[in-house]
Amino acid sequence: MAHTVGLFIDLAALRSNLSVVRRLVGPARRILACVKANAYGHGLVMCARAALEAGADAVGIARLDEAIMLRDAEIRDRIVLLGPETIGATDDLVALDVEVLVDSPARLEAAVRAARRRQRHATIHLAVNTGMGRFGASPDEATELAQRICREQAVRWAGVMTHFPVADTAPEWTREQWGRFDRITNAWAERGIPVPVRHAANSAAILTLPESHAEMVRPGLMIYGMIPCPGVPAGLLKPVLRWETQVVALHWQQPGDSVGYGRAFVAARPTLVATLPVGYGDGMPWIAANRGWVLVRGRRAPIIGRISMDQTTVDVSDVPSVALGDAVVLIGDQGEERITAEEWATWTGTISYEVTTRLLPRATRIPINP
Repeated sequence: MAHTVGLFIDLAALRSNLSVVRRLVGPARRILACVKANAYGHGLVMCARAALEAGADAVGIARLDEAIMLRDAEIRDRIVLLGPETIGATDDLVALDVEVLVDSPARLEAAVRAARRRQRHATIHLAVNTGMGRFGASPDEATELAQRICREQAVRWAGVMTHFPVADTAPEWTREQWGRFDRITNAWAERGIPVPVRHAANSAAILTLPESHAEMVRPGLMIYGMIPCPGVPAGLLKPVLRWETQVVALHWQQPGDSVGYGRAFVAARPTLVATLPVGYGDGMPWIAANRGWVLVRGRRAPIIGRISMDQTTVDVSDVPSVALGDAVVLIGDQGEERITAEEWATWTGTISYEVTTRLLPRATRIPINP
């Protein structure tokens, strides 16, 4: 491989996963593909473009800098802000034609001011808190805001949303949460408040709670082929990311010899140690010391010793014919073996979202099957 450390991004797999979403929600519902946090570590611009080409109606971001990157890449499609940015960013977001999220009178007023200053409409979504608790207007506050929005000439009301915190682990509670949101918006309609497109369903709810699909869904994890909840049929989703490096050093260590900082690994037998040019400076979790695995020549090889900033060491004593330059897979398949982001999450006591979003820029993203 030409790159010392490469993240190979299979855009055909991403398009396939989008087609699964479309199949599950039907042809009429809109799809807002979440590409925030550098497309969950997969590469913001390439994944946004692939998702839109595959039929997504809009892409979802979290910050102003992501909007700037997408517009600089000449992506002119709909971009929706899915979280709270600073009030001061509102003017730039409106100038970039980003659909902004409103949860309070202050945010609505900021959008109105930006629209008037720019002599254009500000497109907004109203966030309603039905259980997440970190952002969104209460039901009563949301009703007052909805009434104000309808009177404002400077804004275009494009959506009303809520956020599911436990769709992956508590479907019954999520069903109740959806019921609250549904009742709130139905009450608006009965009072003559026109209800725009509603969106609530994340990946887990798309798969398990069809009544919450509403008029638009917000897939994130599943479009990258990662598993959002238990019970997903094997093979339904295709992994998009493959993380690969190579063996750059090979040395035998004898019983009693230590490997790496802190002497966290001491050889109990003659041990062939392969050094990989990847470390926590690339996003490799430091906590993976002595507990993670990689694939070398189609076999699992354990990580030994501490993860360094730029290197990781593995025990390849049981890998036949290992040689300098051999490809090493950290996430992905090799031969009949596969290592997933979900496994890394288990080894390191976190979630698969963090495993991929922490992958840093010096690991080059390389699109395949564009």
